Amino acid sequence: MQVVGVEGRTCPGCGTRAKAKWEFCPRCGESLANAAAAAGPEAAASTSGAAVPPGYDDDDDGGSWKGYAAAVALVAVAVVGFVTLRHPGPPAASAVFAIPNDASATPPPAPRLTKKGAEAFEKGRILLTDGNVAEATPLLAEAAEQDPSNALYRHTYGRALWLGNAKERALVELAAATNLNPESPVYWTELARAQKDLGRNSEALRSFERATDLFPESVEILKDYGALLARLDDRQRATEVLKHVADKRPTDAGLQQEMAFALESTGDLAGAATLYRRVVDTVPDAPIARSRLAEMLIKQNQPSEAVAVLREGLQKTPDRSLLYRSLGSVLERTGSLAEAAAAYRQYVERAGDSADAKEIEQRAAALERALAARS
Repeated sequence: MQVVGVEGRTCPGCGTRAKAKWEFCPRCGESLANAAAAAGPEAAASTSGAAVPPGYDDDDDGGSWKGYAAAVALVAVAVVGFVTLRHPGPPAASAVFAIPNDASATPPPAPRLTKKGAEAFEKGRILLTDGNVAEATPLLAEAAEQDPSNALYRHTYGRALWLGNAKERALVELAAATNLNPESPVYWTELARAQKDLGRNSEALRSFERATDLFPESVEILKDYGALLARLDDRQRATEVLKHVADKRPTDAGLQQEMAFALESTGDLAGAATLYRRVVDTVPDAPIARSRLAEMLIKQNQPSEAVAVLREGLQKTPDRSLLYRSLGSVLERTGSLAEAAAAYRQYVERAGDSADAKEIEQRAAALERALAARS
């Protein structure tokens, strides 16, 4: 039987053809960073060669390589989003199951499959993809029981358990997947995120370190790793990692803002200010970044620069309510009480339904009374 080749790369370790987007060999786990291009669609190779990983022959009861590769796509369920540039609030927590956006899912080494396990997995996979977690879980449990050495089955079963809120049991399966396929940065990253979510920070740190060893150029892995270092108050390493991530995508305003938030948590006000300034230079209509930049400047005893940043923003964005509140705060702290009260009044006029509108209105009134008492 002949198997049609696909455009991509050839593994330097075992000769397996891999898709162009894959970073690691699906058969042996070798890095494909410097791999030679594989033959195009017209090429063909015998199944006795290395083009198809062992155990996934089209004639095998376990199913075809094509079906297996499709199942691997389950790992990539979502891409981590960045915090909005237009609405206040801390950056959203990373999803546990989100493939790094600059990495590809690494298929685990391919054991032979039982027909029963493969059928249960395929049914469970479809149900899980459709959001039917309760129905998918027993099928995926059966697949994992039938083929316990299959990393993909164990990982996917772990996902179902996690989504069904059986998180401790899920962690066992996610860890098993990394043991079975220790060369997958995706599996290590998702295990780390699960560990972090459960408060097992020291374990998560080791898992993130393993993931970064396997994929040192992944912005998404490094971002989560840096955020965890910041949470653990390892300020020096957190600062190094977060600045490195920001420098890898200097024009990505969302990433710059997210990293600036994290640098604030480490106490690196100057570093955070640098990143916030990148955001406002890239997206002038970015009131959160501009307000945070002003806050960093005022904390570094640069009040006139802080006021200038906010007044410039008021000329460049239609979403002025947040900037007026920030301006009022900066002006009040610099002793310009009349201007501060006026800025607070502008905020209340534009954001009267906000949760803090009454408090800001009271603050404006207090400043006005203080000014009247001086007269």
